[in-house]
Amino acid sequence: MNSLQYLLPVLLLLPIIIYKLSGSSKKLSLGLAQLLGPFVFISFSILSYIDKSPIQLTIWNFSKYFSVGLKLDVLSGLIAATVSTIGIVVARYSIRFLEDDPKSEHFKKNLAFTLSFVFSMLLAPNLVLFSISWAAASYFLHKLLTHFSNRQGAIKAARQKFWINRLGDIFIVIAGGILLNVFKTLEFNTIFAMAENTFLIKDNYILLNTASIFLVLGAMTKSAQFPFHHWLPNTMETPTPVSAIMHAGIINAGGYLIIRMAPFLSSTPLALSLLAIIGSFTAFWATIVMFTQVNVKKNLAYSTIAQMGFMMLQCGLGAFSIATVHIIGHAFYKAYAFLSSGTATDFGRLNRYFPKQQITNKFRNSFLLGATSIVLVVGSLMYTGVNVLENPGVFILLIVLALAASQMILNSKDKFQAVLFASSIVLIYLGLTKFMTILLEGIVPANVSMPGIVGVVTVLISAGFFIALYLIQNSLDKISQTEVGKQIYVKALRGGF
Repeated sequence: MNSLQYLLPVLLLLPIIIYKLSGSSKKLSLGLAQLLGPFVFISFSILSYIDKSPIQLTIWNFSKYFSVGLKLDVLSGLIAATVSTIGIVVARYSIRFLEDDPKSEHFKKNLAFTLSFVFSMLLAPNLVLFSISWAAASYFLHKLLTHFSNRQGAIKAARQKFWINRLGDIFIVIAGGILLNVFKTLEFNTIFAMAENTFLIKDNYILLNTASIFLVLGAMTKSAQFPFHHWLPNTMETPTPVSAIMHAGIINAGGYLIIRMAPFLSSTPLALSLLAIIGSFTAFWATIVMFTQVNVKKNLAYSTIAQMGFMMLQCGLGAFSIATVHIIGHAFYKAYAFLSSGTATDFGRLNRYFPKQQITNKFRNSFLLGATSIVLVVGSLMYTGVNVLENPGVFILLIVLALAASQMILNSKDKFQAVLFASSIVLIYLGLTKFMTILLEGIVPANVSMPGIVGVVTVLISAGFFIALYLIQNSLDKISQTEVGKQIYVKALRGGF
């Protein structure tokens, strides 16, 4: 594997190479270059897993604090393969979308540089290169967001995103400064190894928890978490390919940062508890706002915020492998959803297979079905001897799965078909989670223990938001008739807070 490391810089430049080839007549070379990215990223991930070590290239040992280089392991390889695949689809889509646009070449160039710096961020071996790549990708994304310079809404949204991202940069720099002060390095591997020293963690408890909180805040700005979420729904006037690549790939950068830093963050669970609570609230509120939106792209934007909230909840509960599955699945779904947002056939397709029915006493039925599902989850965990505070991620996520399955069964006329479909989805989800846990063994912790009152509060609040959302969803007809319900509707229609 020693010789493979020299291919890593080529992978960073691949989007730019593809951009250059797109203007030539070498169609075969262009096609091969487009297929090369996902294939190599997947292949390198497999080789890294088999060899139980990352493929790493050190270009320059700048100082004892950090080096200039690249590192690809299973985590970065899988996410990079996802971004590469979606990037190819978006690039091909944008050819027709911007066919008569005089600035189409500028768009393609900015898209290529955005993807290159996203790859650089994913393959960064330390926090310095990660932060630089993060800022550079944000810069070129800003250019994509302002492609239609005559659309004031797009310009305003891009400015909002620009300043929120700069705030995120400040959070990351502060966290990096604290980590450098304690660990005397910003190399990920060294930080993770030193974080296993419990004496070091205890001696620097306040400093390291502060660093963790700033890392979490930085991730929240990138992944549009409350209260840093307003810019995302306002980007609807940007070109559709930009929405697709942003919602499918770049918005996941905050989640990737948390997962990458998981070995360190697991030693400071206070910050993860904060992330879990904010993530669950973001998912709760964004879903309520999503119910009120009639604009397809705005509906998808709040769906993305809610999904990012759920993903942050997974990270906060220490379910890093599940969060990785979520990132990959959500990326492909959102790319498809935005690129096909010009049609409304999906809704008809869903209603054909799972037609909704008007249910009398829906709240009572939903309460009974949801309560039964939760009791079964809790009973199963108690029977298998799973400690909820040692595995809070398993507990909360099984409750969410149970409520989602209950909702599907409740709304469907064909209960048997709905039960089969819901059961299949749950089994596939759990199977993928187990598979990802095996792949990421040694890269992220299997679980994070949250002992004491912090763990109890985190579990109760996180579960409470999703149970409340489930009950609200099944009693909207009654809530909408109350004065409070009408006020909430108006606020949600305007985007919430």
